[in-house]
Amino acid sequence: MGTRLRDMIRSIRACKTAAEERAVVKKECAALRTAFNENEQGYSHRNLAKLMFIHMLGYPTHFGQMECLKLIASPGFPEKRIGYLGLMLLLDERQEVLMLVTNSLKNDLNHSNQFIIGLALCALGNICSAEMARDLASEVEKLLQSSNSYIRKKAALCTVRILRKVPDLADNFLKPASALLSDKHHGALIAGVKLCSELCHANANALEHFRMQTHTLVRTLKNMLTNGYAHEYDISGFTDPFLQIRLLRLLRIVGHNDANASDIMSDVLAQVATNTESNKNAGNAILYECVRTIMGVEATSGLRVLAVNILGRFLSNRDNNIRYVALNMLLRVVSIDTQAVQRHRTTIVECVKVCILEYTEQSSSGNDQ
Repeated sequence: MGTRLRDMIRSIRACKTAAEERAVVKKECAALRTAFNENEQGYSHRNLAKLMFIHMLGYPTHFGQMECLKLIASPGFPEKRIGYLGLMLLLDERQEVLMLVTNSLKNDLNHSNQFIIGLALCALGNICSAEMARDLASEVEKLLQSSNSYIRKKAALCTVRILRKVPDLADNFLKPASALLSDKHHGALIAGVKLCSELCHANANALEHFRMQTHTLVRTLKNMLTNGYAHEYDISGFTDPFLQIRLLRLLRIVGHNDANASDIMSDVLAQVATNTESNKNAGNAILYECVRTIMGVEATSGLRVLAVNILGRFLSNRDNNIRYVALNMLLRVVSIDTQAVQRHRTTIVECVKVCILEYTEQSSSGNDQ
């Protein structure tokens, strides 16, 4: 039936004008409509792939939405993969036809193939509505406790979307989310930390629950600093900066307005602030997040002075982006600890002078042109 996907792409790219492109797309859409109406099974996944490319060019593709549902309901993995990709690209949660896929999603969430389960979780995590979230929450909750780390990771990310749609379901996920904080698999752990952060935002009871887990968070972060979590996730000599930043954000959430939790994490925050080098972007990202956490919790005055000193080093950096980030953070800090900021007044004034000088040079060069 018709041309292959790469032949269609080649034809579209060869068009010299917009009118030529519209003619090619119109011809392909007509062929696709005919194929959909005749229910050609052998080429259905290829046809949908072509339709997705046409959609990305900005042309209407609503006539192919039902084809996504047919492919999702098929037993084979290749067809399901294209079907779910089309579902996420061609539909959104506002369209009523999406409700027809709920039963297929439920079946795939209970499938024996981990990759088919992963496809269903990925689709649900991208486009699920509040109604779908309520209908499928129990299946996702079971998958959070799966023995397969790949499935746990996907389920945790899917749960984030469910909580944003239906915050009332937060209590159902507290226990499995807490278990993920001790997970030994990197992907499941970082997804679990993100899920716990979302739970804290969604529910006051969840926030109190994870304040009781502060010791676990501190232990995980400390282990990363001393032993290294997994060498394959090292970036520029820093042990998994993405996970460190996620943990620091969660610590900031649980330590906000809570003196006990803030006291528990003070040692590890000081360790991060003093032992992290600032000669690479990964280290600067960790230090910046550490400063935000120190200023966001009930930290001691000594810890806050340490955080402001880090911002002072940022101000001395040649990279304007890092200096801008430091100035923006100092703007928040000045209302908390004015004296600590005053120590860096000279550096701040120098930054202002440099900015004025650069602006003057740019203006004069622009006038010359």
